[in-house]
Amino acid sequence: MTLRKQTFSGVRWTTFSAFGRAGLQLAQITILARLLTPADFGLIAMVIAIMAFLQIFADAGISNAIIHYRDISQNQLSSLYWLNVGVSTSLVLMLAIIGPWAAVWYRQPDLRYLLLLAGLVLMLNALGQQIRVVAQKKLRFSGLTKIELIAAVAGFTSAVCAAFMGAGVYSLFVGSIVTAGAGCLLVWGWLADGWRPQVRLQLKEIRPFLAFGGYMVGNNLANTFNMQVDVLLGGKILGIHAIGAYSVPKDLNLRIAGVINPIVTQVGLPVMAKAQSDPSRLKRIYLQTLRMTSSVTFPIYVTLAIFAPEVVHLVLGKKWAASIPLLPLFACWALVRSTGSQIGSLLMARGRADLSFKWNMVWLGITPPVIWLGSHYGVAGMAVAMTGLVVAGYWPNWYFLVRPLCGARFGEYSLQMLVPLIISIVGGTVGYVCANLFVGDLPRLMTGMILGGLVYIGLSLWFNRIWIEAMKELVAERSIL
Repeated sequence: MTLRKQTFSGVRWTTFSAFGRAGLQLAQITILARLLTPADFGLIAMVIAIMAFLQIFADAGISNAIIHYRDISQNQLSSLYWLNVGVSTSLVLMLAIIGPWAAVWYRQPDLRYLLLLAGLVLMLNALGQQIRVVAQKKLRFSGLTKIELIAAVAGFTSAVCAAFMGAGVYSLFVGSIVTAGAGCLLVWGWLADGWRPQVRLQLKEIRPFLAFGGYMVGNNLANTFNMQVDVLLGGKILGIHAIGAYSVPKDLNLRIAGVINPIVTQVGLPVMAKAQSDPSRLKRIYLQTLRMTSSVTFPIYVTLAIFAPEVVHLVLGKKWAASIPLLPLFACWALVRSTGSQIGSLLMARGRADLSFKWNMVWLGITPPVIWLGSHYGVAGMAVAMTGLVVAGYWPNWYFLVRPLCGARFGEYSLQMLVPLIISIVGGTVGYVCANLFVGDLPRLMTGMILGGLVYIGLSLWFNRIWIEAMKELVAERSIL
């Protein structure tokens, strides 16, 4: 199979997996939001924020290094595997030590036990991580998709059953453990192809991977801190209940990115890596990826911003009214942020983890004080601060990252996003006006989505034809690359 066919096959399978898992996650949130309290979700957000840092050390940048380097020996793969497992084991032991301290700091006794459960998820993921990465490098997305969906269904079922049985905040972690365990067993049985790691750990033979991964660890630490500092600060300053009302609308928007970004990174990174020696082709792939991503995500974010009350009432329930004014802010934040999601693949494809590290270190000096100032005005102040930061970073992202990596001019870079943004706003406005003719959350939302979507597609036929043609080619199993 040619690279073109492999690319679109990967996009189809990854899209299927992402939308399937997103549907399960949305259903899970809808159910659990009615069984748990905002304080429970605030506690969950704290655990996720802490675990985001540890996951960086568990991977140590090895996954991206395996994809970047073309020739890797079996000995190197074995050493990398045991390094990953050894580091993850050490991190689980560290959680046992810091858990009680974190529980005291945030005045949440359950935090120590939840961190241990999250550590078990980390360990289970580490046991199968390298098999996933090698399969991703080989563009074996059919098997990866089936495994992810089977594991997600098992985790969803477990979490919902645990919640109905009264497990409370622990139900989500029950689901995560089942998902991770099922995924680990399935990748070894389905994708390992009989491979078993040798019992060896020779740091000398994996030194290039560690050098590459070292920048990735520093880069991801800075990036994760910039992403999680609002939850970490807010949980201490504003309290768990307030941060729960804050984190759920933020998470809803991130889940949209969780649908699209895996398609960009899992497929885009290996494809860009194969084109890293051809600058003109790399630029074309990057700009097309940016247009495709914007054309899919922008209308969704605009819909969330316009129909925030209806979305909160239907997805979360009436008791989450405090989250309504936050959802439009986070929709704007996520929309601008989504324009930078492809830059990570571009950086890794060019092997410029060092540039990514330096860039995130700059923002590390800017983000925490801005969020701290915003926290003085409550959760809305933090949401405004987050949105302002991503808007301020739009031009610098192009100038310092996109321009030197692929040579795209600012005009052609911005045009990829300007067209779908304008069309999304027009479609959303028409949908909102028509929705005002109806009463009730569901009729209003459905009217807005259907009519706004029809306007969006109709305008795309005239002004965003490249996206329409790409969708046709995707279905027809042909490539535009």
